[in-house]
Amino acid sequence: MLGLSIKTKDVIGYATMPRVIPRLKGLASSGFGYIAFLMASIYHIVRLLPANHPYLQPENIGRFGVQNVIVEAANRLEFSRKNIDQFIVFVAMLAAVVILLLQILFLVYAVFIGPAMAFSFFDTPNPTNDLAYSILNDVFGIHNLYCSSFTGVCAANNPPAVPLPYHNALHELFRFYSTALLLIGTLIFLYFIFVIILETAVSGKPFGQRFQNVWVPIRLIMAIGLLIPINYGLNSGQYIVLYVAKYASNFATVGWNDFNLAIALHPHFAGGAATDGRPIGERYSMIAIPEEVDITPVVQAMSLVHACAYSYMLMTANTVGASAGWTKDDDYTDPATGFFIRPYLVKNLSPWMTAAANFPVPVDNNTRRQILDSLGSTDYLEALGFYYGGDIIIRFGEYKEVVPGSGIPAYKEEVGNVKPLCGDIRIPVVDLSDPGGAGAGRGGADHMLMNYYDMILQLWFDDVEMQQFARTYVTLASKNSTFVNPLCSNAGLSGCGTPGFQACGAPCRKNPPPSEFKSMKITKPGGWQGVMNAGIRSAWGNYARNGLNMNMEANIIDRGWAGAGIWYNKIAEMNGAFINAVRALPTMDKFPLVMEQIRKERQKADENSFSSTEMFKPSIKAGSGKDAANLKVDGGAAVLNQVGVPLYNVWTYWNDDRSNVDNEEETVETNIFLMAMNMVLGTSGIANIRGSNAHIHPLAQLVAVGKGLVDSAVINLVGSTGMAFLGGLFKPIQKAQGFAAASEMASGILEVTAFVGLTAGFVLYYVLPFLPFVYFFFAVGSWVKAIFEAMVGTPLWALAHLRIDGEGLPGDAAQNGYFLILEIFIRPILSVVGLIAAILIFSVQVRVLNLIWDLVTINATGYSDSDIMATIVPTDMNFKRDAIDQFFFTIIYTIVCYMLAVASFKLIDRIPDNILRWAGAGVSAFGDMDQDHVDSLNRYAATGGMTIGSQATSAIRSGSSGIGESLTKLVTSEKGSAG
Repeated sequence: MLGLSIKTKDVIGYATMPRVIPRLKGLASSGFGYIAFLMASIYHIVRLLPANHPYLQPENIGRFGVQNVIVEAANRLEFSRKNIDQFIVFVAMLAAVVILLLQILFLVYAVFIGPAMAFSFFDTPNPTNDLAYSILNDVFGIHNLYCSSFTGVCAANNPPAVPLPYHNALHELFRFYSTALLLIGTLIFLYFIFVIILETAVSGKPFGQRFQNVWVPIRLIMAIGLLIPINYGLNSGQYIVLYVAKYASNFATVGWNDFNLAIALHPHFAGGAATDGRPIGERYSMIAIPEEVDITPVVQAMSLVHACAYSYMLMTANTVGASAGWTKDDDYTDPATGFFIRPYLVKNLSPWMTAAANFPVPVDNNTRRQILDSLGSTDYLEALGFYYGGDIIIRFGEYKEVVPGSGIPAYKEEVGNVKPLCGDIRIPVVDLSDPGGAGAGRGGADHMLMNYYDMILQLWFDDVEMQQFARTYVTLASKNSTFVNPLCSNAGLSGCGTPGFQACGAPCRKNPPPSEFKSMKITKPGGWQGVMNAGIRSAWGNYARNGLNMNMEANIIDRGWAGAGIWYNKIAEMNGAFINAVRALPTMDKFPLVMEQIRKERQKADENSFSSTEMFKPSIKAGSGKDAANLKVDGGAAVLNQVGVPLYNVWTYWNDDRSNVDNEEETVETNIFLMAMNMVLGTSGIANIRGSNAHIHPLAQLVAVGKGLVDSAVINLVGSTGMAFLGGLFKPIQKAQGFAAASEMASGILEVTAFVGLTAGFVLYYVLPFLPFVYFFFAVGSWVKAIFEAMVGTPLWALAHLRIDGEGLPGDAAQNGYFLILEIFIRPILSVVGLIAAILIFSVQVRVLNLIWDLVTINATGYSDSDIMATIVPTDMNFKRDAIDQFFFTIIYTIVCYMLAVASFKLIDRIPDNILRWAGAGVSAFGDMDQDHVDSLNRYAATGGMTIGSQATSAIRSGSSGIGESLTKLVTSEKGSAG
C-alpha cells in the first residue's frame, strides 16, 4: 500500500523479542548523531572541514558517526605554525571523546559487576596489618597515603604522628633536590624555546627542522609537570612512583589471597576461606613420620614404682586378716584396699592464690595435691591445667596432712604433704599450640601427651603382669618362706606358668622372673612398644589429616603479599614440635626415696661409686672387704633391707647386660659400623627420607633429618662434657689412669661428632625451612630499594623528556624510566609467582630424584650379582648394595636435596630480576644488582657453625675436664690435711 514489505519473521521478532540491539542503534543514531554533527561544526570553525561538506548538512544527521568525523578531520590536519589552532582543537576534541568512552565503560563496570567488585584487583583487603604498607609508610612517612583507596580504612601503623621528625628531614631533602632539578628543567625548557625560534628563523620552517611530531609539546609539558612540587616536598613524578607502588602491592596481595583461596576451595580441602588450605597445596604430606622411641625406660621406671609399692605393702601387711588393715595379697593399686602408696598430682601454690577461694580440695598453706583414684579420674587436660601448662609430675607416695592428735602436718616439708616414697614420674609438656586436640581427633603433640599420661596410669592401675612381676621380685628378695611358698603356688599373684614368667613351685622359689619378661612386656605382640608405636602412628595420622595449626592463618593472610613467605617456616615448627613430643618420654624425675638416700650415702662414703649398677646397692664395702654399717635411710634397717634390697634387684635386672631384651623376631643389624654411625651421628632418620617418609613433602623430610642431627648433637655434647669431667676427675688418681684416658678419648670423639651434627642439623632444621621467608623478605627489600631509587631518579626521568626529537611521548631518553616504573608495579606479583614456582619445582625435583636414585647409584658404581645375600634374595635390591654404601649414598641424596632447595628458592629473586627481558627492556634497578645475600647466609651459617661449634665444644670439654681434675685435687688435699 505504501510500498512497504513486511515479512513474517519481522512480525514475530517485533512481537516476541525485546529488540535491544535495534533500540541501541536508534539511541546511537538519534543521540550520538547530533554529537557528530556538533563536532563537525566545531571542526568547520577551525577550517578542518569545508563549508559544503556533507557532515555539515542537517539532513545527514544520523547517517554518520563520531568516528567518521574524527577520521575526516585527521585526514585534513596539517601541522604547521599557521594551523596551530587546528591542532589544539583536534587534540581537545579527541581527548573529550576518549574520556567519554572511559566514563561509559566505568559506568557499565560499576553497574553490572557491582560496587563490591570495583577496583578489587587494586585494593588490599586488610590495610591495617599489611606489611608492605607498613614498610612504605615507615620509609616515606606520607600520612594517609597507604590506606585503603576505596573503603577509607587506614593502616594501624599510620598514626597521626606520621610524618616523624626523620620523615620531615627526608621530605625536606627531596624538596631541595626536586627544586634544584626543576630550576635546571626550566632552563632547559627555555633553551629549547630559544633553539626553536632560532631554527625557525634559519630554516624558514615553523618550529625548525627537528620539531617533526605532535608529541614534542606534550613531552615538554610532561617534563615540567613531573617536576612541579605537590606536597611534603615531593613532586608529581615522585607521587606517581608512590601510587604505583601502592597499587602494585594491592595487586600482589589480591593475587596471593586468590591463590590461597583457590587451594582451599579444592575438594582436597573443601574449605570456604583462604585459611582453610595450605600454600603447598598438599594436605597429608607436611608431617614426617618420626622414628620409633624405645619404651623400655618407661616400663623400667614403672617396674620400680610397682616394686617399691609392694615392698612397703609386704613390710606393713597384716598377716592375720584384712580386718586390721591390708594383706600382702591385696591389690596395692586399688584405692579401696586402703594402702597408703597412691599416685598424686602435687605442686606449690602461687603466692597470689588462696586455697579457700580457689581450690576445694584439701591444701596446705603453700601447696596443693590432687589424688588419682583410677584411670580416667583425672584426664590429662585436668592434669595440664593443674600444673598451669607445665610438665605433669605424678608422685607415688604417702599423704599425711596432720599427725593424729597433734594437728601438726606430718610431711610439712613435702609438696602437697605427699612424701615421694616410690618416686616421681615426670611427663614433659613440649608443645601447647593445640590443647585438647587429641580429644577432637586432631592428633599431634597433644595426642602424644595424652598417650604418655594414659600409659603411666595404665601401667599403674591396669597392668596385672607388672604387679605379678613386682610381687615375685620383692617376695623372693625377702627369702621368707611364709611369703614365698604361697606366692609361688598362686599363678594369679605371681604369674608363674605363663609366658615370660616361670613354672610354679620350686623354680619360682629360687629364681626371679627370667629375662623373657622384658620381651613380653616390651617387644612381643601386645607389649608396650607395640602399643606406643600404634599411638605414635595414630597421633601422626590424625595430625596429618585434621591438624588445624597447619592451615594458613588469618593473621598471615592479613599481612598481605609481603608476608607470603612466613607460613613455610611452620613446616619446621610443626615437625619439630611433633618430634619433640614423641621423644618426650615420661622419665623418673625422682627415684624411690630409699634409692635416692642410698645413692647419696654411697657417694659420700665411696668416691668411686659412679657405676650405674652399683650406685643403688644398699651396702658399702669397707677397706677390710666386709660390709660396713647399714646406710642411713628413713625407716632404718627395716626399710633398707625390705625395700632397698628388692629395688636394687629390680634395678640390676633391667640394667644387667646379660638380661637385655631378647627379641628373636626382630631383624638384628649386624653391621656394627652402621649402628655406631647412626647412634653417634643421629643419622638413623636419614634412611627414612627414602623409606617411611618417602611420600612426605621434601621440606618436611629434610627438617626431620635436621632435627635428628641436632638432637643427637646435643646429646653428644652432654656426653662429651660428662666424659671430660670424669676424665679430669680420675686423672689425678694413679689407679684410675686407664679409665681417665678412655674417658678423655670418648669425650674427644663425641666432641667432633657434636659440632659436625650441629652444623649439618642447624642448616637443615633451622636455615632450610627459613629460606622461603628469608629469600622472600629480601625480595620485598629489593622492591623497596627500587622504589627509593625511583624517588631519587624521577626528577632525572622528568628531565629526560626535555627533547625535541625522537618518537612518542617518552622519546629515546625517557623510555627506560617507564620500564623502571613498570618494574615497580610488577615486581611484587612476580615475587609471589617466584615463591610458588620455587616450592613447586623443588618438591617435584626431589620426588623425581627419589624415583630414579636407585638407577643413579647403580650406574655410578654398579653392584655385584655374586653377592651372597643377592643370591639368597635375588629380587631385593637392598642386598645388592653394601649397608655402608647405602648409608653414604643416602647422605649424598640428602645433600643433593638441600642443593635443589637452595637453587629453587633463588627463583624468588631471579624471576622479578629478569622478567622485563620479555618486554624488550634492558634496564636494571639497584635490587637486580644485589648479591645473593641468602646464599651467603647459608655459607656463613655452615662455616660459622663449624668454627664456633668446634670452639664451643672444645671449651666446654676442656672446662669440664679442668673442673673434674680440680675437684679431685681439692678432695685429696682435704683428706691429706685431715690425716
